[in-house]
Amino acid sequence: MNRRWVGATLLSAVGLLGLGAGALLWTVSRDAPFPSGVQLAGYSLAGVRPSQLGRHLETLRAVLAEQPIVVAQAPQRATRLKQWGVELDVAAMQQAVLDAWARVPLWERLFGAPRVQVAPQWAAIPELFQTQLERYRFLERAPRDARVRFVNGVVEVIPSQSGQTLELEPSLQNLLAALRELPAAQTRFELAMRPTPPRISTTVARAITGVMASYTTRFPGYQVSRNHNIRLAASALDGRILLPGERLSYNQAVGKRTLKQGFRPAPVILYGEKRLGVGGGICQVSSTLYNAALLSELKIVRRVNHSIPVDYVPLGRDAAVTDTGIDFVIENPHDHPIALATELGRSSLTIRVLGQPVAGRTVVLKTERGQPKSPPITRIPDPNLPVGKERVIKKGAAGVRVVLWREVYENGVLVARERVATSVYRAQPRVIAVGTKQTPSQSPAPTPDADASLTSPIAPDE
Repeated sequence: MNRRWVGATLLSAVGLLGLGAGALLWTVSRDAPFPSGVQLAGYSLAGVRPSQLGRHLETLRAVLAEQPIVVAQAPQRATRLKQWGVELDVAAMQQAVLDAWARVPLWERLFGAPRVQVAPQWAAIPELFQTQLERYRFLERAPRDARVRFVNGVVEVIPSQSGQTLELEPSLQNLLAALRELPAAQTRFELAMRPTPPRISTTVARAITGVMASYTTRFPGYQVSRNHNIRLAASALDGRILLPGERLSYNQAVGKRTLKQGFRPAPVILYGEKRLGVGGGICQVSSTLYNAALLSELKIVRRVNHSIPVDYVPLGRDAAVTDTGIDFVIENPHDHPIALATELGRSSLTIRVLGQPVAGRTVVLKTERGQPKSPPITRIPDPNLPVGKERVIKKGAAGVRVVLWREVYENGVLVARERVATSVYRAQPRVIAVGTKQTPSQSPAPTPDADASLTSPIAPDE
């Protein structure tokens, strides 16, 4: 009995000793320092206990926040990772390391040389990344449309150029991908650029092959300020391309007529009278364009005539514009693009509409005038003019109503007739000064004084 009892006791003691040793080994291995084979983004976690991992990762996050970042397109700019709103995700990394270590067998932890590579996980704040990205907007490039010029009777096409725009999400992914190469003296990544195509490509512009129509107006070469304004407005139109269905606003194309924009004071028509105003002369450009547009069968969307006739285009074929809302708008109704080409001489302006001319097709403009209305006569007194004399201050002009027609011919045969516009020019009063000044009359001969006897000597009383 005693031997049995002793044997059982020994077996129990050995079992308890084994359990205690196993428990001790499990406890020690669970919080044992990581071996050198455990690495995070190339950084070794050797000597770090699992219980210390959180604090170690916080320290590593602070270190990585100062990691130098270089943008490939602007390597001269020095930045840090924290400026991009990207940092090590400590909570996610801690869990990832512990999960990877838990998958290592116990015997390998105690007696082997385990190797564990854990990829870094990052937390990004898009708003901060966007803020940093804004500092690189200078890398963006606006697309450049193809342009058309008319030189020495030939249509020349200036090629288009694509633009580029920064993209946030792809750029962020490029940075995160570059951070996989840590540790490194610096992290270099490339900002993602999205190509932006031009509105008018070179191919589209090359569909413009010749002159569809042109129109020329003339002006006195000595009017320096007015001619300067004409040049500015014509330059703003030159080379502009309209795709099928597109419209052109004259006011938008030319812009505000201000001194800051380079326009000068020159005569303008205001309320039926010529006055001095900034931008005087640009209505000649809009009227020239109006006639060229009519002859090239463009659609006239908006057009207003002047209050009085102008002398550079036929009656009923002018187009007035102002900064305050009166605009001239045309539309391309053709199935091909058209372009405007302006040419300014010393005393002439020519505007050509370029496109795809059709052989044998011509346009004729005709006007019908209504019965003119005699100008009203206004007489005003003039104290400096003798009575009976008159002087014409304003000649005035008769009012007239003009209807404009556009006729289209193919090989001499009328194929279309369109009533384009009706223009009404108000009668301008004839102002006449009427003299009211009295002329000085000659002085009358002297007459005897009725009281002269009172001044005569009195004879002495006799």
